Amino acid sequence: MNGDALLGTLGRILFLVLEAALLLLNAVGLPGNWLLLGLAVVYAALTHFTRLGWVALAVMAALALVAEGLETVVGLTYTAKRGATRLGTLGAFVGGLAGAVLAAGIVPPVGPMLGAFAGTFAGAFLFQYASERQHGTALRAGRAAFIGRMLAAAVKTLCGFWMWCVLAYRLLAPR
Repeated sequence: MNGDALLGTLGRILFLVLEAALLLLNAVGLPGNWLLLGLAVVYAALTHFTRLGWVALAVMAALALVAEGLETVVGLTYTAKRGATRLGTLGAFVGGLAGAVLAAGIVPPVGPMLGAFAGTFAGAFLFQYASERQHGTALRAGRAAFIGRMLAAAVKTLCGFWMWCVLAYRLLAPR
């Protein structure tokens, strides 16, 4: 391997490390998968689509769309199936957004992530308690919302990992 080929390989590896770091943004509730896709498109354009073509980019975009849908469905469905009322499920959604925004100034990116999880629990608890006035039921709804939010983040990150695998294969596979 000559010097230029070695530098090209090292550059692609560093790019993949940066892209892998973007996956962590999914846990915070930020669009890590979309940023991963955006940087992949920029890379493809800068390299004249030699290693990364439209088919790979389309597969990555499809995975990003699936991840968004699954994130919503998994989180809300788990919360609803574990005993939260519609109002409790709505509270989980609203609380998660409010918690992430309110905690945005606290040690980014950890603050918004913790705020989203805490807000999901608090929102489900408060809305459920407001509708039924039963402490135990509200606690179960809050716990279900918290676990549902964790599962949703895990599913979204898994889809992002698949996107990263498509990218890694295209960038590192022998030509």
